[in-house]
Amino acid sequence: MDFQAFVDTCSVPCAVLSVVKTPDGNCGAIHIVCANQTYKDTMGPAYYDGMAYEELVPKDVKFEDFCFRAAHMNQRMHAYVETVALHCWTDQVMIPLQPQSGNVGYCQFLFEFTETAEAERMAGVSADTAAAVVKASITLLGSDDFVTGVRDVLTDILDASGAFMARIMLIDHEKCEAINFCEKVRNDEVPSADAGDGVIPYDIVASWEPMIGVSNAVIAKNEREMDALEERNPTWVKSMRQYGVSNIILIPLRRTKTIIGYLYIVNFDSSKAVEAKELIELMSFFLGSEISNYLLMQRLEELSTLDKLTGLLNRNAMLERMKEINEQVARHNSGDDAERTPFGLVTIDLNGLKSTNDLEGHEAGDRLLIKTAHVLGSVFRKSDLYRMGGDEFVIIASGMSRDQFEKRVEELSTTAKAQGDMNFAIGALWSDGTRDAREAFRRADAQMYANKRAYYLEHSR
Repeated sequence: MDFQAFVDTCSVPCAVLSVVKTPDGNCGAIHIVCANQTYKDTMGPAYYDGMAYEELVPKDVKFEDFCFRAAHMNQRMHAYVETVALHCWTDQVMIPLQPQSGNVGYCQFLFEFTETAEAERMAGVSADTAAAVVKASITLLGSDDFVTGVRDVLTDILDASGAFMARIMLIDHEKCEAINFCEKVRNDEVPSADAGDGVIPYDIVASWEPMIGVSNAVIAKNEREMDALEERNPTWVKSMRQYGVSNIILIPLRRTKTIIGYLYIVNFDSSKAVEAKELIELMSFFLGSEISNYLLMQRLEELSTLDKLTGLLNRNAMLERMKEINEQVARHNSGDDAERTPFGLVTIDLNGLKSTNDLEGHEAGDRLLIKTAHVLGSVFRKSDLYRMGGDEFVIIASGMSRDQFEKRVEELSTTAKAQGDMNFAIGALWSDGTRDAREAFRRADAQMYANKRAYYLEHSR
């Protein structure tokens, strides 16, 4: 067959690929025998007839498997994948060609670019993969707890791939942090036995993006490919091998074009490598979007409940905490809930903040407020501390006895005086868990203002 004349009849990018079958019946070298002018124009000056395909684009296990099936098993193959290097998606078709020559088979390769992912083209995945992705979507939408829903999705990935572990790592470049967002281990075994304890240094996770480069995945399905991966990222692969990792598929999670994290599986059934890659590629597509939305909502909730200057919880968070206490008190007092939760409530006013602002400037006043937050946190749990606004703070302490609470209030006053530039007006009240939190707040606040008046009578200037 005149392959060049054949490809020249096509109006879309078209090439003929030669695929070698190895003695053990697997896919060997793949070369681009020839291509039409549209293909050459698309791929640029790096192209030449007879080149190995990996000289032009990164090696891809799914692409190689599809070419092998077309060239040696006479199967018509279709794939729709993200092409990161070109910021687009590629619709690929491989069609068997005759004749074969010994251990070399041929297939026609055609492709088309789309700027964004198109659902209709994605429908060409296998029935099993499509069913798994639909199930995962329903699982996430139907879960009351998002992280639990994601863990259920990881369970499905384990079942489909035969992997030992599936994990999602997130990366925050601003804070230089790598976060183990969620993981699932086969049969709930201990992950440190085979695949690490989830504590992966930021610099290792940060090394994954340049390693992926223009590809959309990292795949090493056997010892030979792990050796090749080690040449590219020795520190990471050596650390994996310490935990007995023998293979890995890693796919980035993206928000638009930005990588926010990674989904990966280790010690999977290598005979399912193609199906596993196809599955987690599609899983990562919607997981990246869902996790991004979840993190955004978490951040908005955090901003709505945190005081930006001191890092303490704010008035909104305090009102929500008081609401929870009152609901529990109401249940107890009505007999619906036999348990009661005692708590201590402290209201604090930072004496002298106005004079600091007037004499030294507002930056000095801000530093004093931040210092106040540190002092409060040295005595009480940070999760119990609230800045109401201005120079007013509130502590709602639980998980301690009345005696412990009163000793901490005394310690707080002593610690503040020891600073030299800090004086608190304090009002404190202990509740046995039957008193409304608003009432406790009013009584503590009244005590605090009496304390404050006494301070200013003594320091009238």
